[in-house]
Amino acid sequence: MATATLQTTSEVLEKDRVKLRVEVPEARLAPAIDAAYRRWANDIKMPGFRKGKVPRQLIDARVGKDVVREEALRDALPDLYIEALRSEDMEAIAPPDVEVVRFEEGEAIIFEATVDIRPEIPLPDLASVQVDAPPSDVTDDDVNEQLERLRDRFAELEPIGREARRGDFVLIDLKGYQHDQPVEGASAPDYLFEVGSQSGPPKLDAELEGARPGAILKFTDNVHIHHGDEDEHDHDHTSTEEISFTVLVKEVKAKKLAELNDEFAKTVGEFETLDALKDDLRERLVEVKRNMAEQELRGRVLEALVDDSSFEPPDKLVDGEFEHRMQHLETDLTRAGMTLDSYAGQINSTELEIRRDMRIQAQRAVKAELLLEEIARDQDLNVTDEDIGREVALAAAQAGRDPGEVAQNLVDSGRVSAVAADVLRRKALDYVVRSVNVTGTGTDGG
Repeated sequence: MATATLQTTSEVLEKDRVKLRVEVPEARLAPAIDAAYRRWANDIKMPGFRKGKVPRQLIDARVGKDVVREEALRDALPDLYIEALRSEDMEAIAPPDVEVVRFEEGEAIIFEATVDIRPEIPLPDLASVQVDAPPSDVTDDDVNEQLERLRDRFAELEPIGREARRGDFVLIDLKGYQHDQPVEGASAPDYLFEVGSQSGPPKLDAELEGARPGAILKFTDNVHIHHGDEDEHDHDHTSTEEISFTVLVKEVKAKKLAELNDEFAKTVGEFETLDALKDDLRERLVEVKRNMAEQELRGRVLEALVDDSSFEPPDKLVDGEFEHRMQHLETDLTRAGMTLDSYAGQINSTELEIRRDMRIQAQRAVKAELLLEEIARDQDLNVTDEDIGREVALAAAQAGRDPGEVAQNLVDSGRVSAVAADVLRRKALDYVVRSVNVTGTGTDGG
């Protein structure tokens, strides 16, 4: 296909992958060559010439004419590539592989770009997609569960003479040693510990169960130790080390739960009766469960949309999403002092199964994003400055920061387009939720 300046042709290599061949008139490189010479004229110091005034022939003699031309081509290629894409009416979904085929002075420049392009995405008939609405009713059991949580939160601890059981609290002196030397961060005097909370050394809960006040416990345990930076260039890391612990059990305490009556209601808040407290809890739960049901419905609708769509997402996008997810998982595991292999053993799986499941998740996530983007195009949805402003205000409020500072950070980091893409996909999902057939507790979509 010809344009006023570029000659472009395209060849389909495989599904959603093409090769662009672009012929660029040499004159198109002139602005980039001028800019490259200006940079060199500013960088080179030569006696008798002011900064920025070094002639081209002297720059050529110093650095080489070919070096300047190659620098100019590197600068010009991104814009030339984008122009070629537009001339062929293509949308790339990943950076191209570019090869310069001809670059000789006095001749047109030829380069080839192997490009992964957005696939054709057939949209399902949304009215035929059926989704069951999640329940959102507040039951008496829901209210009673909240009451029990309040009883637990307002419970008093009272000393008892019996042995410690799961759920009891023990006041202990905890000391950790390696080779008779105290280990920093492994000791805690007057530590109030909940038995069964798994918030201490791994073996501590089991050691404390059955212990009475006055008991002295000794055991060794493998503990993840965090090592901070020794200098600003080192990364934090953890290691698993064996530590010897001594525990003195000072007191065993049990929770004393209050009676559920009007007096308890007055203790919890400004409620005259227990019924008034229950009514308040129910009212709050209605809003919470409605919001939870709405979010769950959106998730169900998106899953159904993906299930009802037959196209396969491009491998390059799936590969990128898979690698991103695996890196995130491995980073989290490293922080916890684990490897992928040890984590697999802990969840009765294998590394191969984890990778397979992660790839399936990545494939569905990419497919969902492409579908929502296509729906946004199909419905001519767009993102306004007001939409971005609301996102900035929300992010600022959640982080307790100035909205102007958050907005500037988005611009500086080049993340405005990513935020806009998220907003657009949310709008598309809003449209899908309204369009599909929702049955059950909620009203039908559409």
